[in-house]
Amino acid sequence: MGKMSLLLVMGIALTLGIVGFTINSSKMRVTERVAGFQKYSVARNIAHSAVNMTLRAFDRNDTTLIYPLEAGKTVTITRQMMDGQSVVTAKLPPSMKRDTIDFTTVGTAQDSSYWMKLRLQRSPKPFPAVNACVGFASPGIVYNTDGKPHRITGEDYKMNGTRGNPAKDTIGVATKTAADSAAVAPDAANITGDPYKIKVAPPDDPSAYINEYIAMADYVFPNGSSNNGTYGSAAMPVIGYAKGEVKFGGNGKFYGVLVINGSIDFTGTFDIYGLVLCYGSDIQISVSTSSGNPSLYGGLIMSGAPGSKFSLKGTPQLLYSTEALEMAKYIGKMQAYKVIYWYYQ
Repeated sequence: MGKMSLLLVMGIALTLGIVGFTINSSKMRVTERVAGFQKYSVARNIAHSAVNMTLRAFDRNDTTLIYPLEAGKTVTITRQMMDGQSVVTAKLPPSMKRDTIDFTTVGTAQDSSYWMKLRLQRSPKPFPAVNACVGFASPGIVYNTDGKPHRITGEDYKMNGTRGNPAKDTIGVATKTAADSAAVAPDAANITGDPYKIKVAPPDDPSAYINEYIAMADYVFPNGSSNNGTYGSAAMPVIGYAKGEVKFGGNGKFYGVLVINGSIDFTGTFDIYGLVLCYGSDIQISVSTSSGNPSLYGGLIMSGAPGSKFSLKGTPQLLYSTEALEMAKYIGKMQAYKVIYWYYQ
């Protein structure tokens, strides 16, 4: 009887031990699963946050991301966050334009990782079609030169002054009416373009694009101001706005989109790279170079009431540049982004 009792007690103890071990093992597995899911969730949150931060950088025109991006090149950003790490790579597909961007993002938390891949398509929100070096979007422009050597060309040039792609050449001066073309014709010796020096080919009316540019302006130049600084750069183009009369001179430079509701005069050796929109539907406006040898690389669209003036004095040069226009087109905060696909692990 004593042996049976002992065996019974030992059996009960063994059973309780197995039950306890099973319960403890189950608790450990639950704990491990919870911990693993927590690490997975943190890694996923890191990856999502990294994508959002990268898109925000594009929205803020972070040039460390945007402008190193050329076809086939990759930009990598590593961030420490949430007790983990994110690695984001951004690149342009080799066969595509700057309007397509591929992102690969990996979020890591301890020994857990989460992977995502996105393709974005971006496009400028309000950017006019520039069909000439100089475009008159309204009729009745008064065109004047002082007879000194100057240059307007629809031939494509790079921003460093070297010849661009001949396949991208365009009109030298585009006008609204035949009468405006006739008014420009006496200056034909100073104008080049392919296929036409001067042609009736109305450019986009800039008034459709103005308000959003004004709202996003980085620089607002006061009426009557004279400016000789450097505004923006090729790596970080800006938006400038002036209402009234404004002058740019000295050795300054402007990169981006310059919007003038009124009149602009640039002199000295001031250089503008990008797009100039000079408008005033109910006022006479003026675009002039009063002296010196300033340069414009990109394009200019002018739209004003009949009698508005376009005047070239000194020895200016206005060169159509797809490179400069492309730079101005991709100002970060003026982009609309569309997700083409979004894969995740």
